[in-house]
Amino acid sequence: MSDFDVARLDAEFSAYRSTVFPAIAPDGPAAVRHTVRRRRRRSAVVVAAALVLGVAVPVAGQAALRRDPPSPAPATVSPTPSDSPVPSPTPPDATIDRADLLAATVDLPGWNDLPERPDGKACPSRGIRLGGDLVRDDVNLLVELAHGDVDRDGAPETVALVRCVFGTRGPAQVVAFDRDASGRIVTLGRVAATAAPTPEWLIGLEVRADGMVRVAIADRAPDTGWPLERSQRQWRGYRWNGDRFQQAEGPTSFGPNPYAADVSVTSSNLALAREPGDSFSGTVQVRVRNASASEVPAAVLSFGLPWQLRPVGDGWDRCRENMHEARAPYQCTLGRLAPHADLRLTLQLRRGQGMPLPSGKATIELVVQSADGGSLAERDRDDNFATFTHYYR
Repeated sequence: MSDFDVARLDAEFSAYRSTVFPAIAPDGPAAVRHTVRRRRRRSAVVVAAALVLGVAVPVAGQAALRRDPPSPAPATVSPTPSDSPVPSPTPPDATIDRADLLAATVDLPGWNDLPERPDGKACPSRGIRLGGDLVRDDVNLLVELAHGDVDRDGAPETVALVRCVFGTRGPAQVVAFDRDASGRIVTLGRVAATAAPTPEWLIGLEVRADGMVRVAIADRAPDTGWPLERSQRQWRGYRWNGDRFQQAEGPTSFGPNPYAADVSVTSSNLALAREPGDSFSGTVQVRVRNASASEVPAAVLSFGLPWQLRPVGDGWDRCRENMHEARAPYQCTLGRLAPHADLRLTLQLRRGQGMPLPSGKATIELVVQSADGGSLAERDRDDNFATFTHYYR
């Protein structure tokens, strides 16, 4: 650079300084002290923040090290029907009065299920109305009602004694009724029923506070010539097991009834063969059975024979009466029949000389008596008679 150029630059700088510097007011001591204090405060804040961070971070780290690791969330077991409490709805009150039950259409346990006489098969059981009086032979008669919590669900049910009036001796059953959620009458189940050979009769019922259903039963049904006083009677208790009623109290069977019998008589036909002279004779096979488990104190065979036929031979020796001298109707007194006795007799009959007798029929009746001479009641009297035909070979 030439000396001219240096001199020129120096002159330019001198002019700039003389123009600019006077316009710039320098800070005084107070301004300088204010600036210094402000910078020191900023430095102190930064240092304090750094110190806080420097202290807090290690403390937090140490605390994190001292803490146990967080426990995992507890396992949730999905409830099952068996271990989760499911609130059960309040069971409906099934206290049904007589009028409501008679007005309802109900189903009964089938009468055909009863191991009983054929008359039970004639009784309707589905979609039926119970009857309140004896208006027709095939009505399901409502005999008696009782109420109580028989299924132990906290609400009462209704128990009814129902008899199918087909004939004079039943059959009958005790049935428990409930209500469904809509209030409709439904059948809970059969409590007890008549059966063969016993019980033939259901007398009454009651429900205890503990839900036990007690049924009064009789071994024999009342009938013509058989008052109920002669029947053996029992109370039997039945309890609901969640599925059906089972007997839980009382006897399970009856002993022999001293006023009852179940005897029968059968006979073969009489084939008459010619004997020397003008007489004919033959034999009949007579069978007497006592089907009951009780003794029959007295049994008598009564023969309705044509006058031309008379008893002969040793077969009649079993009879206590002198049959050779007795007159018609001939009777054979057998005496006592042991329980389940099965007695077989071979009895000879003869048509005397000069006594014409066409072929025909004769009868035998078996009559039984009690120890005091009274009659014994029987379920079936028809088998106490036998008819045989007498004819010639």
